Amino acid sequence: MSVDTDSVAALAGVLAAAADRVGGLDPGSPVAAAGAALPDSDAAAVLCGLPAALTRAVSGAADRLRSMSAAAAGAATGYTATDDATAARLAGGGER
Repeated sequence: MSVDTDSVAALAGVLAAAADRVGGLDPGSPVAAAGAALPDSDAAAVLCGLPAALTRAVSGAADRLRSMSAAAAGAATGYTATDDATAARLAGGGER
């Protein structure tokens, strides 16, 4: 099995950057503004609960991206350690 550890590490970085971008989104504010612009309406009543739900959903997505980033980073580290240990054993004649 061959693993491109640089690519796995790069994936970790891409996922972390995506988590930061998603975590920086504020989907609730425009919805809250729309609700405020329609006082005493059925639409305002419906919109009033959405900002918190949207914020939770976006925060959860960012958290999942961070978890995937950490998993990729850990995998890259583990693969690199295994490759290094195997190379050292082969260089030493296979001794443990």
